[in-house]
Amino acid sequence: MTMIDVKDVSYKKRGKTILDNISFQLTGGKIVALLGENGAGKTSILRILAGLARGWKGHITIDDQAIGAKTKENVALLISLQDFPREMTIRQVMTFYQRFYADFDSKKVQELMAFMELDSTSKLKTLSRGQMEKAALAMTLARNAKVFLLDEPLSGIDLLSREKIIQSLLRWFNEEAILLMTTHQMNEIENIVDEVIIIADHKIAIHSGIEELRESQQLGLEGIYREIVTKG
Repeated sequence: MTMIDVKDVSYKKRGKTILDNISFQLTGGKIVALLGENGAGKTSILRILAGLARGWKGHITIDDQAIGAKTKENVALLISLQDFPREMTIRQVMTFYQRFYADFDSKKVQELMAFMELDSTSKLKTLSRGQMEKAALAMTLARNAKVFLLDEPLSGIDLLSREKIIQSLLRWFNEEAILLMTTHQMNEIENIVDEVIIIADHKIAIHSGIEELRESQQLGLEGIYREIVTKG
């Protein structure tokens, strides 16, 4: 079943073209990597799907619903905990999520916290960057959403934290949902993704299953990315 259907979507910001007539469909049960150079429009796609961007043109449905209040209920966007007051504890952030999101699963977040080796009494100001990213991901994955949108969840953090995050994606991913993530750490996510979308020159340069890509190109994901982007 098609979970995300994007048709002929264009987006400009302050007169600059960000996305130029892009279309793609994603079905449930998939982890999808959204790749492209900085400024390619990856984050814009996530913000549009999350219902946070204005002024885009085209047609988008999530679970057969047009982008709007209803789809926001089904979409979990990874939010940086840097936006919360530094004096707050992780437990207080959990309480905020529980009050704000009806689908927030308190049992699941406790499991995620234990797996991430995080102390809920810790204040945000005491956390390392890796711990902040792990806590933010725990809050996101604890929702029983249909679509999960992760913007650079592995960026700028240490190896062990990245490994924990990747393991948590595999362990707690809802197999009926879809997870769309942007990243530059291609080697680390290559073995967990099902599909790849690469954006170049404001358009979809390629959208394919990862296995089909590797077989046809005889390259790893990073090599495929380099080939496509440099050709563009």
